[in-house]
Amino acid sequence: MRDVLVALCGLTPQVVTETLWALRQQRPPVVPKEIRIVTTRSGRDACERLLLGKRGKLAAYLKEYKVRAISCVPQNVVTLKGSDNRDLEDVRTQADNLAVADQIAAVIRELTARPNVRLHCSVTGGRKTMGVLLAAILQVYGRPDDRLYHVLVSSAFESHPDFFYIPKRRQVITVSGKRLDMAQARIELAEIPYVRLRAFLPPDLLKKSLPFTELVSLAQKHLRALETPEPVRVDTASQRLLVANANLHLSPAQMRLYTALARIKIEYCVERRRQTCGECIACYPIVSKANWDTVREQLETLAGDAFLWPSDPDDPGIAPARFRSLVTKTNTAIARGFGANQLAERYCIKSAGPRGETRYGLAADKTLIRIES
Repeated sequence: MRDVLVALCGLTPQVVTETLWALRQQRPPVVPKEIRIVTTRSGRDACERLLLGKRGKLAAYLKEYKVRAISCVPQNVVTLKGSDNRDLEDVRTQADNLAVADQIAAVIRELTARPNVRLHCSVTGGRKTMGVLLAAILQVYGRPDDRLYHVLVSSAFESHPDFFYIPKRRQVITVSGKRLDMAQARIELAEIPYVRLRAFLPPDLLKKSLPFTELVSLAQKHLRALETPEPVRVDTASQRLLVANANLHLSPAQMRLYTALARIKIEYCVERRRQTCGECIACYPIVSKANWDTVREQLETLAGDAFLWPSDPDDPGIAPARFRSLVTKTNTAIARGFGANQLAERYCIKSAGPRGETRYGLAADKTLIRIES
């Protein structure tokens, strides 16, 4: 796993080496292989003057703690641009705020697209609005191992121009006329918990290069669909399932199976007094070797056509096995159509019960199913 530090930076590039030092104190130690610094024009100048280069504090830290080279070339310093596409000095307008959001989102989207990368994001530096945006963006793109931190430095040393990390050798700095040993400083890494929404969003949405406001709008729309399911229209003529704006194309066999199970839920509900299905699966037919021919006849009658396999006397398990394969392929097609498994689970074919006597039926509530021909 390749650890990458994403650090926001204002006029105090110390936050970068302070975060590196604090990460190294973790158990087990975390030593990033790469640093991405997101900053303003003046922040970039401060990084170039104090942090980077052979004589910079980053090189001094790596040498003193015998840390293998960390990649932080000039290209790794992202200088934010304003709404006028010029290097940004400060975030002062709504237009600049939106531009900053888009650029931070682009950095996080690119890094989280790498499967072998784990992010360690620090909100300590930069303007407050930058930290808020980074946290919000990580909620959308963050994966289980991606971390968000705030670095806490004892007040006497915080933002001091000569303090970048706690050195191994004794060093003294002057603070308000007093000489203080840097060894007395405390640097603490406070992890900030955040809600990860990535698993609930379509992968295609996460790959798109969108303005952050549009990304949030589309994500919110998708999450709302999870909260309040839309009706599913079973269009037998076009062999499609229609759910809100999603058109799910199924093969003829998949469509007939879905149609048959839809009719069972609507026309053969066992618990008529129940207004909604809830966890009830009483109408789900049991598929087994012993009753295969009966179930096949029922499903084909409801589908209006033959599409299943007759029993094989020499191998009575082959037809139910093919049925299970058809169920899997149908669910795969539904998930592909939605682009997200969480939403697809509300409309897929569910299974319940022990193997050999498994029940199959639609996950969608009976009140949400519409059959059109």
